[in-house]
Amino acid sequence: GQEVHCVAAEPMACVLRVAVVDEEAGQEVAYDTVVLGAVREGYRVIHLRSMLGTRIESCYLLVHIAFSTQVNAWVGEQELVQKLYDLKEANDELRCKIDETLARNAQLESRLIDVLDSPSAFG
Repeated sequence: GQEVHCVAAEPMACVLRVAVVDEEAGQEVAYDTVVLGAVREGYRVIHLRSMLGTRIESCYLLVHIAFSTQVNAWVGEQELVQKLYDLKEANDELRCKIDETLARNAQLESRLIDVLDSPSAFG
């Protein structure tokens, strides 16, 4: 028996594909798919299909299904959206400061040109 673990945030939108592989030939010989959220816990029988998609007579796989919860260490959607808004706001504030600095530089350049052009600038 081989043990497999999978994590699904949305089990009803997650498809589990089970395959039987002939290791000598190096190819799949049978498979089936199930919606993870539709499978109940306990021992279950999966009726396998040929590679053409038709059910194979008397070809079943006995599996044991167990569910557990796992703490979601990933950031949720709301946190990501809030972070994007915060970054956009900070970006907008910096853009305003840049625009103010450019305007102030233009004023100072203009005043410098006026001072350099005045006859009393060099005595």
